[in-house]
Amino acid sequence: MLIDEKKEREKKRRAKLKDEKPLAYEKIMKYQEKRARGESTAIIDFAYDYSCNLHCKHCMNSKIKQKGQAMTIDTLKNIARQADELGLAQFNIAGGEPLVFKEIDDIICALMPDKFHISMSTNGMFLDLERAIHLKTIGLDKVKISIDSIDEKKHNANRNQNGAFRKALSSLQAAKEAGLDVIMQHVVTHQTARSKELIDLFEYAKEHEYTVDLMIARALGEWEGRHDVLIDDEDARTLLELHEKYPFARRDVFPQYGLIKGCGTVDAILHITKYGDVQPCVYMQIAIGNIFEESLKEIIDRGFNIKHFRNFSSKCLSGEDKDFIARYMDKCINREIPVYYKDIFTVDDYIDPSKM
Repeated sequence: MLIDEKKEREKKRRAKLKDEKPLAYEKIMKYQEKRARGESTAIIDFAYDYSCNLHCKHCMNSKIKQKGQAMTIDTLKNIARQADELGLAQFNIAGGEPLVFKEIDDIICALMPDKFHISMSTNGMFLDLERAIHLKTIGLDKVKISIDSIDEKKHNANRNQNGAFRKALSSLQAAKEAGLDVIMQHVVTHQTARSKELIDLFEYAKEHEYTVDLMIARALGEWEGRHDVLIDDEDARTLLELHEKYPFARRDVFPQYGLIKGCGTVDAILHITKYGDVQPCVYMQIAIGNIFEESLKEIIDRGFNIKHFRNFSSKCLSGEDKDFIARYMDKCINREIPVYYKDIFTVDDYIDPSKM
């Protein structure tokens, strides 16, 4: 029954995409062939700016290395053109808080919305029904709204803002009414992976027919260097078991249709900072190139030349593989981020050392 439910959800999502954005749908339908050829099918997540209306405890943007050249609308147009040529089909607008960006309409338009599925990560504080309808009209497809806890006091405390919880919930409903796909994003730690609080969040999502994206904790931001917040193998098994009961609650490494996806660094996700640095994952603060200096293809090729990103891993490298975290990610502690890849990896980490 649950397998049928998952298939029905996916069928509806694909039908909606095919109807609303046939050019993006056509590219996504070719992803299996691209993966068979060893090509990236990455969602490109990017931070146009770091401006934000909140001061969340987990924020790490103050540590980001500032550079002379920063992203512009023309930069996005160039990235979108390159991504389209590579057969990629998905963007995610991050921040900061995208809904405080005065250029947000221009940002969406620069991403060629007829050719790309476009999502946005937001705290929801500035999202009402009128604005959600407008964003949908100009090409946005999905909003991802963070719910730190189903406990109102905990969410507000983490966001340092009274009322943040109720506003986030109302923005979820507004986005749904506007016809946007709606995602509740929630960070799971070792301390919460087997908690009643997590079950309560799933029950709320079930009642309101929301999808939940489970993001496992990383030792970043206020948790920098804290391996105690990372999930363990038992936590991971528990989350997978919960997924069987609540199929709308998902992780990026969960199996789909009998296929184990594994860690998606470079292959399924890339993050571009405001200053053009490209990371192999949103939560891996290592720059594998800069979009102002090289083409997107050159940077992806370099990423795939690092064996950890090319070789299959059933665990999330940045939040679950404690050996990788200790050997590589902990090198970023107490430094401006992202850290250049040559300061992290050695010759033994490359598939072809001559292409370092």
